[in-house]
Amino acid sequence: MPERFANAAGFATVAVMRHSSPSRRLAGLAAAALLAVSTSAAAAGPVPEEWQTLAERTDFQATSSYDETVALLRRLDAASPAIQVESFGLSATGRPLPLVVVSNDGAFTPAAAAASGKPIVLIESCIHAGEVDGKDATLMMLRDWALGRHDLPQRTIVLFAPIYNADGHERVSPLNRPNQDGPAAGMGFRTTAAGIDLNRDHLRLASPEARAMIGLFDAWRPHLHVDNHVTDGVDHAWVLTWAVAQAPQLDPNLDAWVRAHLPPALATVAKAGHPNGPYVELVDRLDPAKGHEFGPGPPRFATDYYPLRNRPSILIEMHSYKPYRQRVEANREFLMALLAEVDGDPSSLVDAAAAADRAAVAAGRPGAEPSPVVVRWRTSAAPSSLRWPAYEWFTEPSVVTGGDLLRFRPGQVREVEVPRFQTPEAELTLARPRGYLVLPGWPQIEGLLAGHGLRVERLARPLDADVETIRVADPVFARASFQGAVMVEQVAVSRAVEHRTIPAGALWVPADQPDFAVAVQLLEPEAPDSVLRWGLVNTVFERKNYIDTHLLEDLARALLKDPRVEAAWAKALEDEELASDRSARYLWWYRRTPYWDEQVGLLPVFRVMTVPEMAVEAWQPQ
Repeated sequence: MPERFANAAGFATVAVMRHSSPSRRLAGLAAAALLAVSTSAAAAGPVPEEWQTLAERTDFQATSSYDETVALLRRLDAASPAIQVESFGLSATGRPLPLVVVSNDGAFTPAAAAASGKPIVLIESCIHAGEVDGKDATLMMLRDWALGRHDLPQRTIVLFAPIYNADGHERVSPLNRPNQDGPAAGMGFRTTAAGIDLNRDHLRLASPEARAMIGLFDAWRPHLHVDNHVTDGVDHAWVLTWAVAQAPQLDPNLDAWVRAHLPPALATVAKAGHPNGPYVELVDRLDPAKGHEFGPGPPRFATDYYPLRNRPSILIEMHSYKPYRQRVEANREFLMALLAEVDGDPSSLVDAAAAADRAAVAAGRPGAEPSPVVVRWRTSAAPSSLRWPAYEWFTEPSVVTGGDLLRFRPGQVREVEVPRFQTPEAELTLARPRGYLVLPGWPQIEGLLAGHGLRVERLARPLDADVETIRVADPVFARASFQGAVMVEQVAVSRAVEHRTIPAGALWVPADQPDFAVAVQLLEPEAPDSVLRWGLVNTVFERKNYIDTHLLEDLARALLKDPRVEAAWAKALEDEELASDRSARYLWWYRRTPYWDEQVGLLPVFRVMTVPEMAVEAWQPQ
């Protein structure tokens, strides 16, 4: 067969059909289909040793390295015409990020997958590379499919990203996750080589890995996303916990799909002997009886990012205190059960995603009825009730902190009824614009618009129009960096309608597109992960021009002849802090002169509430 693995890691960036002729390829696919039909879902007999994962061969004391994982994936690719292995990008140190495409009819490209009309499910593991359960569960699933031990999905295309954080995966130590029970031989590290937590990078795209993952999403437009993790901290009887965004944060059509199909999958997992329940995060870290809270978060997280793209993202958190074998088997059982739900009713997921996309487009059309956009979500104060099999808990004095310490007695189940706070509600909404105009000269904004696959056009000539401007002032910066950035924690925001001339080359981001909610989160300064919050446009706060005090003094004395200015100055002096601050007094007067730079505090983003006639052309990001 033609060589597709063009580098040492075993990947080529462009996939090539691995059979030498179309007829041979079709024959192989037909054989695979017949094999899938004739094979029982519970194939008898042990797995031959040569096909066992390293975890299986070591009684789940070890997990495979990057190279060992790639080698097994290559063998599975060669063994099954329904499995194709390629790369969806490179890590920061140059490791190809493996992607496995499973399609029983050879739809191995985004175009072919879209043409098939089948649902596409994206399952990622090792976003935190020490949390390897999903990777080993994935390898076992792929092996069983390739060998005909379990039925392939017939009406679903599955994308697996088994080692998303490839560099962190190779920083192996048994000390990396002290709260995790195995694999004893060691596991990878939480962050990338550059110290970026990939599950905090979905909107900012600071890492090449995140840019590659969102590029993968842009290309394939999967209908469902699953993110495999391992949690810790609170002890209880569940081996698998889960979370997913709910309506209204998630489109109601997709919320209905999740409510119809997730519970049966979880029931299958429980029936197989793996107790499970919703993700546990305590309201009070010292009193579990006060309940759990896991509501909407910022879109830096996968669970909160993909709903902006009109797709549900199911967070799986295996319970780290359970043995590694038990966690991997439960993880695999869930993935198989969820895919069976999709495969059993494929059109319902496709239809729900299409309806969500249509609703987003319709809301942003120029002639649509006015509607709000949500800039920030919060958790409703109204809880539901949950029966939780906690382990018996108690508190004792802590030598480390000097305060109290919450302890558990593993195995001693104490079932309690607790409140669960999880329902999303809007915290801040704004009138939905019909689009944004972004001034030229801001490559950091342009790169994010392109990276998220938004539809963007370019003004071919200047535009005179009424727009809503956004001005920011009084920033409060974080005292420490986060993800390598010093974030803006607080800012004063003011808005006004102004008639302005927008130069040619400005970018037009129309609202009538499925993913416009991503643009809202990037460009509205109050959004938790906006370009302003991440400190990407800090120069707007900076004053570059100055005026000598003696010149300003003459201007101030002249301005004081106006009774309105005199009254405003007297009012300003009532603020003792301003009155005693030489710099604040200077700026008060400087802002009232014609020499003040009006762009200080002006965001290079204008909200367009009524779309004017404009000449636009195709835009290609640099």
